[in-house]
Amino acid sequence: MRTEADRKGGATPARISTSRMLSPALLFILLALPSVYLFCSVPPLWRDSDAFYQVATKFEFLTVLHWPPLYCFCARLPFLLATILDGSLFHSGFSFNWPRVTDLGVYLLLVFQHLFLIGALLSVCVTLAKSWPVRFLIGAVFASCAPIYVFAHCVGSEAIMAPLLMLAGTAGLKYLCSPSPRRLILLFCFIVLNILDRHANGVVAGLVPLAILSLLGLAVARPSLSPPSHSSINLRSFFLSVAVGVVAILTANAVILGVCRFDKIPYRSRAGYAFVWRLDFIKDLPLERQSAIINKAETDLQDPALTAALEKLKEMSARGEFNPDDICEALDKTLGEEGFQGQKRHVALDQKLNRFFTYFLGHDPADLFHVVAGDVGAGMSFTPSLLTKDPFLCTDWLGKRVSGPRFQPIQGLKTLSSYSEPTKQYDTSFYFHLWAFLPLFVIAGGVVVTGVVYILKAKNWRDLVLGVYSLSCTAIGIVCAVVSFIVVALLPRLMLPTLILLLFAVVVLLLRLDPDKVGETAT
Repeated sequence: MRTEADRKGGATPARISTSRMLSPALLFILLALPSVYLFCSVPPLWRDSDAFYQVATKFEFLTVLHWPPLYCFCARLPFLLATILDGSLFHSGFSFNWPRVTDLGVYLLLVFQHLFLIGALLSVCVTLAKSWPVRFLIGAVFASCAPIYVFAHCVGSEAIMAPLLMLAGTAGLKYLCSPSPRRLILLFCFIVLNILDRHANGVVAGLVPLAILSLLGLAVARPSLSPPSHSSINLRSFFLSVAVGVVAILTANAVILGVCRFDKIPYRSRAGYAFVWRLDFIKDLPLERQSAIINKAETDLQDPALTAALEKLKEMSARGEFNPDDICEALDKTLGEEGFQGQKRHVALDQKLNRFFTYFLGHDPADLFHVVAGDVGAGMSFTPSLLTKDPFLCTDWLGKRVSGPRFQPIQGLKTLSSYSEPTKQYDTSFYFHLWAFLPLFVIAGGVVVTGVVYILKAKNWRDLVLGVYSLSCTAIGIVCAVVSFIVVALLPRLMLPTLILLLFAVVVLLLRLDPDKVGETAT
């Protein structure tokens, strides 16, 4: 017969086990609340025609080169699952080139996107903080940031951007706190995945090298805060992190090249094509300056096809107008007259536009960079609430044009046709406006001031790492915006990577409230 003491002793492990399960479950629920709210109140959102081309059209240069293949491929898996669930797979089959897009498939895609986001955020909370109060504080900050959840509720490659950048940032911080080959490999993998989601996010490869270089400089200035004996942060680790970043970039491009070879797509950059939209900066210059830039380009390039495109640009700019499609059409028409047809014509078009891009970057780029700086400044004045609105506006744009013949594969979607006033849901939601008072430059300024204070008042290596890493995240976030605006004109969604990295910088600063070392997990 069991004594009272035995019964009490036997109950204690059960209570501990229940406590261990309850806290993670509550944190998961906290992070999942915004997702539940979106599923209950907002139909699936679409990132305008880009989302359509990414998930509903044939694998070709658009879904491999223009947009990297990671999302364009993975987003079709839920459509395959939908055909299994509704039984259409067994009598109609399924094609990854031309997937059957159904409402069930779209909802399954959004479910997987939300689960990926929630899982990544949960991993960040549990991996970086040891105490549960700090974990819940970080979780509350994540849950209050509407843009990352709204984009997860949207069809388009931005949907997986937040979890990938957050996981890359986490891997980098863990490596700084306790360098090891395993953590370096993890960092390498997340850099590759970020590039395979969006080309410009390759700048995250510079996050850890920048932080290490800053830490080494501060260690010289403040020898009392040199790396602890168990840490191996030194010049070797700096060059090693640089090498990992470079190899990750090469690996991502090798994957794209491999997909091109498999799908018989000529490999080339599409940066020049995107840059045509950036040429809008010319129309705002004085007429004399417009003519001087374009005439010099025609003389230097000595290419009939590019001359035709430049003449079209000159004609539009003189009227204060700009239509990038007209420039591409003028160039394409000339290539056709020169005998280019089919795939060779597409390749020649991209190659000519890449010459365009490199020419304007390398020849008197002052006017271009002046506009880029202005766009970065304007983008930093955006609030997270404005970024939240972008998917609603994009869905409205697509909904008004979905009856066109090119959108035939998604014309049967009830969830898309049900949108009559998509921005009304945005306007009436308190959640979507939680951060309406916080422009990105205010968040960045707060991170910089707090990070500098951490560095100046650091009493140990850990405080120094947190301060430096938060500043590095901010710097890389701004660099990401610069890279984007060199290639394309200002759009709110292009500031999403900057917001994500600023959000992660805030989380890094909150880790100072954790009494235990960063990177340890609860036992």
